[in-house]
Amino acid sequence: MTSGERDHDEQIARIERNRQMLAMWRAGASITEIANMYGLSLSWTGRLLRQEGAVLPEIRQGVRRALDVPRIVREYESGATIQSIADAHQASYGTIRRLLLREKVRIRPHGGQNAVNRRKPSPADRSSRIR
Repeated sequence: MTSGERDHDEQIARIERNRQMLAMWRAGASITEIANMYGLSLSWTGRLLRQEGAVLPEIRQGVRRALDVPRIVREYESGATIQSIADAHQASYGTIRRLLLREKVRIRPHGGQNAVNRRKPSPADRSSRIR
Protein backbone atom coordinates (compact mmCIF):
# COMPACT_ATOMS: atom_id res chain seq x y z
CA MET A 1 0.00 0.00 0.00
CA THR A 2 1.41 3.39 -0.98
CA SER A 3 1.44 6.36 1.36
CA GLY A 4 -1.18 8.08 -0.80
CA GLU A 5 -3.50 5.08 -0.45
CA ARG A 6 -2.87 4.98 3.30
CA ASP A 7 -3.66 8.73 3.60
CA HIS A 8 -6.86 8.19 1.63
CA ASP A 9 -7.90 5.29 3.90
CA GLU A 10 -7.18 7.38 7.02
CA GLN A 11 -9.27 10.23 5.60
CA ILE A 12 -12.18 7.84 4.93
CA ALA A 13 -11.87 6.50 8.49
CA ARG A 14 -11.97 10.07 9.93
CA ILE A 15 -15.05 10.92 7.86
CA GLU A 16 -16.81 7.79 9.13
CA ARG A 17 -15.73 8.53 12.72
CA ASN A 18 -17.12 12.07 12.46
CA ARG A 19 -20.44 10.74 11.10
CA GLN A 20 -20.65 8.26 13.98
CA MET A 21 -19.90 11.05 16.45
CA LEU A 22 -22.69 13.18 14.96
CA ALA A 23 -25.12 10.24 15.18
CA MET A 24 -24.19 9.76 18.84
CA TRP A 25 -24.71 13.50 19.51
CA ARG A 26 -28.12 13.42 17.87
CA ALA A 27 -28.99 10.30 19.91
CA GLY A 28 -28.35 12.25 23.11
CA ALA A 29 -24.72 11.50 24.00
CA SER A 30 -22.79 14.33 25.64
CA ILE A 31 -19.67 15.87 24.13
CA THR A 32 -17.71 14.47 27.08
CA GLU A 33 -18.95 10.93 26.41
CA ILE A 34 -18.13 11.22 22.70
CA ALA A 35 -14.69 12.71 23.37
CA ASN A 36 -13.84 9.94 25.84
CA MET A 37 -15.02 7.23 23.45
CA TYR A 38 -12.78 8.47 20.62
CA GLY A 39 -9.88 9.70 22.78
CA LEU A 40 -10.29 13.33 21.68
CA SER A 41 -10.27 16.59 23.62
CA LEU A 42 -13.58 18.29 24.38
CA SER A 43 -12.72 21.31 22.25
CA TRP A 44 -11.69 19.19 19.25
CA THR A 45 -14.79 17.01 19.57
CA GLY A 46 -17.01 20.09 19.63
CA ARG A 47 -15.22 21.51 16.61
CA LEU A 48 -15.66 18.29 14.63
CA LEU A 49 -19.35 18.08 15.55
CA ARG A 50 -19.90 21.70 14.48
CA GLN A 51 -18.18 20.96 11.16
CA GLU A 52 -20.60 18.07 10.68
CA GLY A 53 -23.56 20.40 11.23
CA ALA A 54 -24.36 19.83 14.91
CA VAL A 55 -25.87 22.81 16.70
CA LEU A 56 -24.03 22.94 20.02
CA PRO A 57 -24.39 25.34 22.93
CA GLU A 58 -22.31 28.49 22.55
CA ILE A 59 -18.73 28.31 23.73
CA ARG A 60 -18.54 29.87 27.17
CA GLN A 61 -15.75 30.83 29.51
CA GLY A 62 -16.56 29.45 32.93
CA VAL A 63 -19.68 30.29 34.90
CA ARG A 64 -20.83 33.88 35.02
CA ARG A 65 -22.23 35.07 38.33
CA ALA A 66 -23.11 38.38 39.79
CA LEU A 67 -20.53 39.39 42.37
CA ASP A 68 -21.07 42.24 44.82
CA VAL A 69 -18.34 44.46 43.36
CA PRO A 70 -18.63 47.41 45.80
CA ARG A 71 -18.50 45.02 48.76
CA ILE A 72 -15.45 43.20 47.35
CA VAL A 73 -13.65 46.51 46.79
CA ARG A 74 -14.50 47.63 50.37
CA GLU A 75 -13.26 44.34 51.81
CA TYR A 76 -9.97 44.56 49.94
CA GLU A 77 -9.42 48.21 50.81
CA SER A 78 -10.14 47.33 54.47
CA GLY A 79 -7.21 44.91 54.44
CA ALA A 80 -8.69 41.54 53.44
CA THR A 81 -6.51 39.41 51.19
CA ILE A 82 -7.54 38.52 47.67
CA GLN A 83 -7.60 34.84 48.64
CA SER A 84 -9.83 35.40 51.68
CA ILE A 85 -12.24 37.45 49.54
CA ALA A 86 -12.23 34.75 46.85
CA ASP A 87 -13.01 32.08 49.46
CA ALA A 88 -15.80 34.15 51.02
CA HIS A 89 -17.45 34.84 47.65
CA GLN A 90 -16.82 31.35 46.24
CA ALA A 91 -14.77 32.73 43.36
CA SER A 92 -11.23 32.13 42.16
CA TYR A 93 -8.26 34.26 43.16
CA GLY A 94 -7.85 35.32 39.52
CA THR A 95 -11.49 36.42 39.22
CA ILE A 96 -11.24 38.64 42.29
CA ARG A 97 -7.88 40.08 41.22
CA ARG A 98 -9.18 40.90 37.70
CA LEU A 99 -12.29 42.49 39.23
CA LEU A 100 -10.15 44.70 41.49
CA LEU A 101 -7.89 45.71 38.61
CA ARG A 102 -10.91 46.52 36.43
CA GLU A 103 -12.20 48.73 39.26
CA LYS A 104 -8.81 50.54 39.33
CA VAL A 105 -8.02 49.33 42.86
CA ARG A 106 -4.31 49.51 43.74
CA ILE A 107 -3.15 45.95 44.42
CA ARG A 108 -0.93 45.56 47.48
CA PRO A 109 2.43 43.80 47.07
CA HIS A 110 2.58 40.09 47.89
CA GLY A 111 3.44 39.37 51.51
CA GLY A 112 1.45 42.22 53.06
CA GLN A 113 3.18 44.32 55.72
CA ASN A 114 6.20 41.98 55.78
CA ALA A 115 6.94 42.79 52.15
CA VAL A 116 6.80 46.52 52.92
CA ASN A 117 9.26 46.08 55.80
CA ARG A 118 11.65 44.02 53.67
CA ARG A 119 11.87 46.37 50.69
CA LYS A 120 15.33 47.10 49.35
CA PRO A 121 16.95 50.08 51.04
CA SER A 122 17.25 53.24 49.00
CA PRO A 123 20.68 54.27 47.64
CA ALA A 124 20.94 56.88 50.42
CA ASP A 125 20.36 54.18 53.05
CA ARG A 126 22.98 51.94 51.46
CA SER A 127 25.62 54.70 51.37
CA SER A 128 25.12 55.41 55.07
CA ARG A 129 25.77 51.72 55.88
CA ILE A 130 29.06 51.62 53.96
CA ARG A 131 30.74 54.12 56.28
